[in-house]
Amino acid sequence: MEIRSKLFAPFSSESQLIDRILVAISGVLAVAVVGSAAYLGYSVLQQRAMERAADPAMRVVDGVSELVAESPNDPQLRVRLGEALASAGRFREAVRELNAALEISPDHTGAHLVLGIVAMMQQDYDTANSYFLRVLEVTEGGQFEGLKEHRELAFFYLGESALDTGHYEEAVGYFKAAIRMNRANADFYFGLGMALKGIEELAGALENYEIALVFDPKFAQAHYEMGQVYLMMDDRINAAVHFAEAAKLDPDNDLPPEALASLGTAAEWEARAREALQAGDTDAALEAVLILRVLEPEDVDKVVLHAEIVEAMDKPDIALELYQEALEMAPENEGIKAAMERLKQE
Repeated sequence: MEIRSKLFAPFSSESQLIDRILVAISGVLAVAVVGSAAYLGYSVLQQRAMERAADPAMRVVDGVSELVAESPNDPQLRVRLGEALASAGRFREAVRELNAALEISPDHTGAHLVLGIVAMMQQDYDTANSYFLRVLEVTEGGQFEGLKEHRELAFFYLGESALDTGHYEEAVGYFKAAIRMNRANADFYFGLGMALKGIEELAGALENYEIALVFDPKFAQAHYEMGQVYLMMDDRINAAVHFAEAAKLDPDNDLPPEALASLGTAAEWEARAREALQAGDTDAALEAVLILRVLEPEDVDKVVLHAEIVEAMDKPDIALELYQEALEMAPENEGIKAAMERLKQE
């Protein structure tokens, strides 16, 4: 079963993966790398220096390269340079620098961790896993408490690797291990949600997406995946709500609006709502109008329709609240005022 969309997956493209890596390990490795798109080749040679200086990743590469030249036996600097090169899409050079760090310090967990991430970028999961497992081996025991962050990230990336290769049960275990070490990381809960979705434990998936949103309320991908899970549960109202929120939080991504569009157009839902109301099927009418209001939240006519449906369901107090909402949107609307007066007199 396909559980992740092409563009929303954590490792769906080089640039997105690089951004995720930089966010995840910049604090751990103390690297001043700003997330950037994959390094672009130059078509005009004379602009090379200018464009190089303008590219954040390449500025870091140049800066750290100078530091490495001054201190070539510093493994931490080699790791920083390897990470910067990876963020610029220069994987071969990144691996060279990271291996140089390991020649100096064979158990340098930062080097093993970033080598694993670089291997994942290239979809070499077996190699990636070997590096992450090495991090776990090196950090086993209380004497490595200072490397706790590396250990939790190794569990996380092992989970991502298992997720990418369809080993969902394994992914569940790895993500849970990461969460046991750090209970405040949105990515860890999101990963666990994805793994649970993969084994169709949908309630658990939703719970973990919700926790991820507690720690990162602007996590657009969590909203998108919640929408997908609600669709699997045949709950189109909540699916629409979360697709709409994902679209608002990530306006440059085409997937949330496409998902919303797959539910139907506003005109179609309005027609369904009115037809169902006329036929006396208020439950169907309510579902339709709720989805309609997600699609067109600022349309006063849709609020009035919602009020009419709720009134038909014999819920005058809620209907009155909805008419009040509509009146705030259209203060001069006499029809809304009349409906409110009628409800107040009943």
